Amino acid sequence: MKVIKILGITVLILVIVIGGFFWLSSKPVTRDQANSLIKGYVENSLNDKKSIYSALVYIDAPRKDLMLKYTTGKSNGEMIKTDQPFHIASVGKLFTATLIGSLIDDGKIQLSDPISLYLDKALLENLFVFEGVDYEDQVTIQQLLSHTSGVADYFALEDNGLMESLYLTPDKFFTPQDLVKFTQDYQHAYFAPGNGYHYSDTGYILLGLIIESITKKPFHENLHEVIFDPLEMNDTYLMFYSEPKNGKRPIAEAWVNGHEISEFQSVSIDWAGGGVISTLDDLALYIRSLYQGKIITPETLDTLNKFDYEFMPGIAYGNGFMQMQFEKFMPTLGFLPRMTGHMGVLGTQLFYDQSSDMVYVSSFGSSDATASSVQTMIQILSTVYRIK
Repeated sequence: MKVIKILGITVLILVIVIGGFFWLSSKPVTRDQANSLIKGYVENSLNDKKSIYSALVYIDAPRKDLMLKYTTGKSNGEMIKTDQPFHIASVGKLFTATLIGSLIDDGKIQLSDPISLYLDKALLENLFVFEGVDYEDQVTIQQLLSHTSGVADYFALEDNGLMESLYLTPDKFFTPQDLVKFTQDYQHAYFAPGNGYHYSDTGYILLGLIIESITKKPFHENLHEVIFDPLEMNDTYLMFYSEPKNGKRPIAEAWVNGHEISEFQSVSIDWAGGGVISTLDDLALYIRSLYQGKIITPETLDTLNKFDYEFMPGIAYGNGFMQMQFEKFMPTLGFLPRMTGHMGVLGTQLFYDQSSDMVYVSSFGSSDATASSVQTMIQILSTVYRIK
């Protein structure tokens, strides 16, 4: 799902700076005290006025001998559980980037390849026209991954995007081709390829179609064959297209602009950019396995983890991966590690610190939690690093 236009640079900075981190303490805490503090932070994240009704948080910090899964609030009238499946939103971009990495390892693709090698000309028509020049033959796979291709974003409200369709047309099913066509018909490129950065879910739809073109298999089959099945992520699947090995269970509520959308057909508006359903445990298993070299080679992962672009101050972007650079939020946060992963619009986060093997996963189930969930993450991580 779309992140940047709902997140907003100003909103997040205000939450962090004006909300303040004067509460941070350097005083050491015991493991029991840390558990209590973390639970308090998660409890305090709920806000009925902002449609934040539930939260799921996972933190595994082996060096601190801390492993905590905590949930609070209700979903579908029942207390939410630690194994509850939820919409992971743009965290799913990690899976798309991983599939591209797998194709690189197999020698089937290079990041520098023009996307016109793999996609029909009709599919690219009008997507990359900027100031009267059509750049479709110059766009590379790397530029789609890094949001530097210039292609517009079918979600973007300021560009007549489809975000509101999530709740205004709940029964409408969107195919990937529908989403590309919307950008072709109603939007324009932001810049020439390589001349800027603009987050684009349209670009990730194209990546999904490239994966299908190369493998001759549906996108969801690639997800299961390369990632979900080998890792035994048995509660993870691509909504509308596949099923989890453990069978489908109720999905946690997902609130967008005050509307509960978790089971709407219109959620098909997300696909290769974030249409996956998963759980805390499955996501933690994935990110740790990824950095242990169990899915793609370390060399390829390093290439994907080149953070040359700025998503916003404090968050760098690479080739499908984000990096949290906490010291750029505030210098006093410089003691926190630079964690890599991705976040999504529903307060969904998946981040990993390779130096300490620490995993952080969250879902707050609401677009209103996108910014505040970052503050909660910083509160939790700061507490973990005070454990003695």
